Amino acid sequence: MSSARLRRVFVLPAAALAVFCALLLPQASAATFDGLAQGLQRSMTVAVLDRNDAPVTTLNPDAIIVREDGVSREVVRISPAPPPTEIVLLIDDSQATAPALRELRQALNTFANEVADYTPPPAVRLATFGDRPTTIVDFNPSFSAISRGIERIAPRPGSGATFLEAVVDTGRALRTRKAQRPVIVAFVAEAGPEFGTLRHTDVAKALQESGASLWTIVLTQAGGGGDSDAERERQMVLGDVTTQSGGKNRTILSSQNLSAAFTTLAGQLTSRWEVTYGRPDTLIPPKSLEISARDNNVRVLSPRWARP
Repeated sequence: MSSARLRRVFVLPAAALAVFCALLLPQASAATFDGLAQGLQRSMTVAVLDRNDAPVTTLNPDAIIVREDGVSREVVRISPAPPPTEIVLLIDDSQATAPALRELRQALNTFANEVADYTPPPAVRLATFGDRPTTIVDFNPSFSAISRGIERIAPRPGSGATFLEAVVDTGRALRTRKAQRPVIVAFVAEAGPEFGTLRHTDVAKALQESGASLWTIVLTQAGGGGDSDAERERQMVLGDVTTQSGGKNRTILSSQNLSAAFTTLAGQLTSRWEVTYGRPDTLIPPKSLEISARDNNVRVLSPRWARP
């Protein structure tokens, strides 16, 4: 066989193979990249507030900046977030709460009534932490059940608070439930001593593992804010860990302001956003997350720890 005929025998099949591959590769590549993009997207629920702490009701992807370990990520989309799936009310019923009991019950009932209007309504757990963490009503979407539990709250004579233990116990319960969008709302009477033995790092770990954000309302009173180790740890939770978890601490000066504080918080929880962003495919997952707004008059409350 001549060399020319040999070339025709081998060249023609090679050309056919090239055409065959050209037809298949675009489809395979598109499917591969589509699947890859889906697997590399992460979503985070955040609260976006204006300078008056009112929820921002209009938002577009260009308004938000996302960084993981200091590296910018592309914001894919922003959409209104569903309401929390679980809300845990942690209430200080130590002796220091006694002067504010009437206003506290009224504020909690107002908050529970607002939460019951969420669609769908979350499962609410009511617990106290005077002397020791105590569950009054376990996860229940019924306003009437929560309201009856609120009426059972009464200050424990001679008791101090175990706030840090209560948050850690709550984180454990939320992990057991496999909660999807949990929120912890805590009321703390600053005048009461903290008798907890845990550290703020224990609380941060519990929140990170459960995916819960911690929102706190602190009633300042004369003689409050002691300097024991336990109270310093509590202050670090209220001042730093709330922010790290994507929540917020609010301090009020009078029990008369409790209802307004809880009503504002209910509105903030129902007006959150889901930020979806892209992440390159890496073997080492990021450790830190920062979500911020381009507008300096807008504040984003977001967890500081990245999802795996």
